[in-house]
Amino acid sequence: MKIVRFTENDKSGRFLGEVGIRYSLMKAGYRFLFLVVGYALWIGAAQKPPFLLRIHLQATEGAKGMLSVPVTLFQPNETIAIQNLPEVTEKEIRKVSTRADGTVLVEFNDFGRTKLEVGTSTGRGMILVVLVNGRVVYAPRIDTVITNGSILLPPGSITPDEILQVNGEVEKLKEQRLKDVPRTN
Repeated sequence: MKIVRFTENDKSGRFLGEVGIRYSLMKAGYRFLFLVVGYALWIGAAQKPPFLLRIHLQATEGAKGMLSVPVTLFQPNETIAIQNLPEVTEKEIRKVSTRADGTVLVEFNDFGRTKLEVGTSTGRGMILVVLVNGRVVYAPRIDTVITNGSILLPPGSITPDEILQVNGEVEKLKEQRLKDVPRTN
């Protein structure tokens, strides 16, 4: 029995021997491998989505359209309208930490403290809705003005990874502000 080997011509019309075919396949394999490795590195290097913490007040009964957004609460199970613009955001966070009992303490900077105080003083009797990355984590009815610039969230409302992420973003922001301060010589 005689073994027949097949050979091909490349795109330019040159005759490729058995070694040439292997070389072409090997080159194509390396290109494919390079493409797969590059894609994996690109996916792995992508930044995590930003941490979002928004504190909204319940919208008044007559607010509709662009002024309010509906959200569903879980305890009690009801849908309410909240103001479209938040009272306080993650930009005003000073620090997030977990306490011994598992609750999460969110401390705000001076600007955030002032905004939280004003919001809770004007919104007495309304619901204060805390959203973390788009999910409702806490929705108490406002009965007192928050003057200490911090809010205590239920256990598990912010994951440990989210706490590390937000504290890292706060530190980066502090460093950037320090770099932006003009120096006098």
